[in-house]
Amino acid sequence: MKKKIVPKKVAGFKVPKSVRKSSLLRNMLASRTGRQMLARALVAGANAAAAVLTDERADIRKPRKTSGRRRALAASVAGEAIESATAAATDVVTSPTRPLFKASAKAKEGRIFPEPVTH
Repeated sequence: MKKKIVPKKVAGFKVPKSVRKSSLLRNMLASRTGRQMLARALVAGANAAAAVLTDERADIRKPRKTSGRRRALAASVAGEAIESATAAATDVVTSPTRPLFKASAKAKEGRIFPEPVTH
């Protein structure tokens, strides 16, 4: 019997197979720190999406002669919400490691060649 199976659907949404089979995700779910990081990323993403969706959108509320234009505007708002949620979740996950990369970049600035040269 398989251990720690990620379900095919969560809250009515299909979980892609690549996500369900991801060893990185399984490792994160196996540790308390990983679960906390994923929870923070989900909350940040949900907050960012909610902020976009609750903005005042006068252009969508105005009556239009064609419903196609209104659908296009609604689709662009949904895309903006997804983009904002993804950026917020990514920022939460990558922010703890940012100081490590900055220190590495500063160390390389003083060199003539960014990487050691071997012949």
